[in-house]
Amino acid sequence: MIAKRYHARAQGAIAIVLLMATLAVCTLASYYFLVKRDSGIPSGIVMDENRFAWIRAMLPVRGTIGYLSDTGGIGQDPRVFYLTQYFLAPVVVAADAGHRLVVANFASRASIATFAAANGLTVERDFSNGVALLRRARP
Repeated sequence: MIAKRYHARAQGAIAIVLLMATLAVCTLASYYFLVKRDSGIPSGIVMDENRFAWIRAMLPVRGTIGYLSDTGGIGQDPRVFYLTQYFLAPVVVAADAGHRLVVANFASRASIATFAAANGLTVERDFSNGVALLRRARP
């Protein structure tokens, strides 16, 4: 009689262990497929990084440049500013337009010249994607 109870308990324990192992494998497989899922459409961050590829080549190797935007400064949407810093590193991007070189990050290119003139800057190069390199005229 003792052997039968032990045998039933052992079978129950084995069933529980197998169930837990199956659940673990299914969970890992679902995480794998979620991570590996590729829709073929680049994410927003990758698309933003591509917007800054041309301006990166025109910037100095190191130093500090200014930042001008209609979509986000430190007070409005800091994510846009911090992503710009990330894309242009190791160049330091300061949150003001008071530098000789200034990167303009706009939602559209229509208002870049207006914002530049209002801050005493000229458009050195407009990359036609909302990103432009502005230069402060020497006094």
